[in-house]
Formats: sequence, structure tokens, C-alpha cells
Amino acid sequence: MKKITYLLLLCICFSFTQTEDSYQMTITKISDAYNAKNADSLFGLFSPDLQSSFTLDKVKSFITNNQSKKGSMGESSFLMDDDGNKRYLTEFENSSTILVLGLSSDNKITHLSLEEY
Repeated sequence: MKKITYLLLLCICFSFTQTEDSYQMTITKISDAYNAKNADSLFGLFSPDLQSSFTLDKVKSFITNNQSKKGSMGESSFLMDDDGNKRYLTEFENSSTILVLGLSSDNKITHLSLEEY
């Protein structure tokens, strides 16, 4: 019985770590694309649903507008889960901002927004 309990606990911990790793890898990809002003790369990370509402032109504007105000994107630290998304405190060159990120099961971005901290 103890072996089963430990095995279940290990599986739960492993799946949580994989999820956190997926979010951290995605944040790194977002940061790289954002800092390089590569809208195509960022757009390619989006789910089909997000691509239909957050078009490539909107991504270009998003990057240009935020880079002019906030500067380059730096480190992100997990804050909390929120309605299926995760919130990260993200340091930019000129400010701190909340990055709200949602991922699908295939690690495509389903939600991406910045909120003032």
C-alpha cells in the first residue's frame, strides 16, 4: 500500500514539474522572440484560436508598443494560478509587469497578456 501511495505521489510531482518546465520553456521562447522583435516567431507559438484573434499585425504592434515603453524582457517568477492561466512577475528594462500565460496540452499559447504590476 505504501509503495502505491509513494508511486502516485511521485507521478503527481513529476507531472507538475513537467507543466512548470513547459511554462518556463515557453516564457524563454516568448522572451527571445520579444527581445529580438521577431513577431513571426512569437506568433508561431500561438494556438490556432489565439492566432485567429491575435493576428500577426497585432503581435507586431504588441512588441513595438511594449518595447518602446517597457524595454527588453528579463526574468520571470511564478506568482499564482489564475483561471487556467499562470501569472508571472516579469522584469522589463523599465518596469515590472504581470505576464498572464495559458498553454494548451500541446504547449501552444492560448492566452498571453501583460498587466501593470
